[in-house]
Amino acid sequence: MVWRYEGEVCVETLAVHTLANPVAARLPEERDTPAVEVSQNAARYFTELRERQTQLRSATHRFDTTDYQVIYLRGSIGRPAELYKLILSGMKIDPPHSITKAKPVSYDAVAEAKRKPVVVIDDAQDAAAEALLMLKAMTSFDADSAHRITFIISGQPELATTLGFAHFDALRARIRLTHHLSAMSLEETIGYIEHGLAIVKYTGSLFSDNAKMEIFRRTGGIASAVNSLCYRAILLGAIDKKQVIDTADIPQELG
Repeated sequence: MVWRYEGEVCVETLAVHTLANPVAARLPEERDTPAVEVSQNAARYFTELRERQTQLRSATHRFDTTDYQVIYLRGSIGRPAELYKLILSGMKIDPPHSITKAKPVSYDAVAEAKRKPVVVIDDAQDAAAEALLMLKAMTSFDADSAHRITFIISGQPELATTLGFAHFDALRARIRLTHHLSAMSLEETIGYIEHGLAIVKYTGSLFSDNAKMEIFRRTGGIASAVNSLCYRAILLGAIDKKQVIDTADIPQELG
């Protein structure tokens, strides 16, 4: 995770393995529940987990909507023109078809906005370099004396590599604070699994201590891999009517 600020202008780069919510499965409390029902419940929960908003997107809901207008965008932005239009659409303004018109309309809309736009670009490693380079210009208002818009960008580690190229020097000049979200330690991985189970109010010891250590060994503490391995272990354990998932029950493949 990389956080960078200049005054109120924020460009955030998340060089992460995943931002998914903690792994967990909603298993029935009754121990004699048929295995197929347990498996279906676990699968249903994890389907919701995979479709759920990332932590980053969920965090944007904490903004005070009286002061901020959050615009969430996916990173597959091909051209600067598309970025201008997406921002206008997020501000509930019909964007003009022409880029020559979309650009000034976008600047005017941001300058006149009663609520400060906060543009979140997720999976920004997929965005075209030209679109990312445009972020500097899009934050320049009144000779840089006013901060009218905030950009939060997140992505996989290759995004940090992209922003390190020389032609991004001007953009990096606006970026002040950097943080990288690295893989979890053994202790953090165990806490991650337990926290996820606590979220769905599963109070039993679903994974043995040895199983948790094996999950860490197999995944290296990468959250997305932990999610995947726990998901598969829970499904297989439910089918086999396991009360506790032990080392031997951890699948060989991450899936």
